[in-house]
Amino acid sequence: MLNRLLNVVYIIYCFEVGFFLVLLPWFHIWENNALIHRYPLLKAITMSGYFRGAVSGLGLANILLGIRELLLIRQKRHDEYFRR
Repeated sequence: MLNRLLNVVYIIYCFEVGFFLVLLPWFHIWENNALIHRYPLLKAITMSGYFRGAVSGLGLANILLGIRELLLIRQKRHDEYFRR
């Protein structure tokens, strides 16, 4: 039972982080970061479309990982059901 709960929490975490990383680089809040205002080189890197795309790609990878885990849980339930 605890294992299933941890799997569900992990799936929710993957989706949450994934959507956050996919969407955040393209909103205004990305540009209003105190850290990037202090370091001009860091600002130049993080404002690049390539960097934003890479961060969004990591978010997409997290979402796909969540989907994979969800499908694995579904397959395990299916296998357990037909073993009985």
